[in-house]
Amino acid sequence: MRTLTRLIALLGAAAFVGCSSSDTGSEPPGVEPLEPPAEGAGIQYRMVTTIDPGQEIEKCQLFVAPPEGLNIQRDAVRYNGGSHHVLLFTTAYSEIPATTIRGVALDASQVHDCKDGPQADWTVTGVVSGSQSPDGKSLLGDLPEGVAVKVAPGTVLVMNTHYLNTAPEPMETDARINLYTIPDEAVETEAGVLFHYNPFIHIPARGEASARMRCTTEEDISVVRVQSHMHRRGVGYAAHKVSAGGAMEQIYAHDKWEDVPIQDFSPFLELKAGESLDFRCDYTNTEARDVIQGSTTKDEMCMLIGPYFPRSPAYETCRAQDGSSFGTWFGTGTATCAETLECMSTANPITVDRGAEFFSCVVNSCEGASASVSELTNCQITGGYGECEQECSGEDAEACGACVEEACAPAVEACQVAACD
Repeated sequence: MRTLTRLIALLGAAAFVGCSSSDTGSEPPGVEPLEPPAEGAGIQYRMVTTIDPGQEIEKCQLFVAPPEGLNIQRDAVRYNGGSHHVLLFTTAYSEIPATTIRGVALDASQVHDCKDGPQADWTVTGVVSGSQSPDGKSLLGDLPEGVAVKVAPGTVLVMNTHYLNTAPEPMETDARINLYTIPDEAVETEAGVLFHYNPFIHIPARGEASARMRCTTEEDISVVRVQSHMHRRGVGYAAHKVSAGGAMEQIYAHDKWEDVPIQDFSPFLELKAGESLDFRCDYTNTEARDVIQGSTTKDEMCMLIGPYFPRSPAYETCRAQDGSSFGTWFGTGTATCAETLECMSTANPITVDRGAEFFSCVVNSCEGASASVSELTNCQITGGYGECEQECSGEDAEACGACVEEACAPAVEACQVAACD
């Protein structure tokens, strides 16, 4: 259980890992500056910084939402020079902290390095705006009349960019996000943004692999649009709507890892309680090393993103209302759940290879064992579905492991007898 219990903290932060920049060396086309919304119609958040020659870096800046809050009905995003994304996150703070999660003191109201992504330094709770395309295709876009993403008064926001400067001279960057708002009385339905993230990615050296995840909703929702996110090894993407009975209907597919297409739904994609969104990323790795999930261009990602309504906070990050489930992961190998459990138990500690061996255990499991493997992994990630919160909150790894082992015994028993067909 030593590897599994160490995975709790690793995957707890993965839900809001930052997107990664292009590393092709090409510069995106120039874009027109984005003027702020008219007075009373919204707000602009802007980051201006300098990227050193040859530097790949994530930058962050914290802002405080207006005292009246924000009802965001649409957004617009513009940025220049060598970045694959700009994102705006909400946090759990009501004032800008003086230190990061890791205890580093800094003035976060100014642009600062956040090399491991914003979630490594700040308590991120959701995403409200952003873009993967410098030509203006934004994450939120236009929402229906009376529908808005709500940001509570005084909420601290994190604006995040990820740049790569391949030029021999410094790069001046300018990223802007406009949030166009409506008054409280005009809001009929609160919207949210899906941010589904699959951390179980392992692509062998000079090989191919897939990562697939399914998230089931507990409430009826309407999805406005969706988009994917992969890094440069991504060669295919497909998303399906899955009925409560298991029938799959393809809703989105393409083969792009940058400047990805956005799928708008008209009429909206209706997802009833008990139905699911299922997404898969396909990869080809030409490098002489294994590639796993992560936030840099050396790593990979597999995500499903998009606005929807009414808001279901738990479903936004693919969790049940009680926070106990992270979804279902589908392996592409032949290992039974029992063999996968043995693989997990003997995998290298997370500190050795960042979880590569553990990730490969799940990826190499058979598709038929997905429910059992996911149940076991979910139990481990959540510390026995919360039963071991006290034991796993300290430094006593043995106490944490013993508690999780006992709490997850039923999942282990079910795993031992699960078949692949």
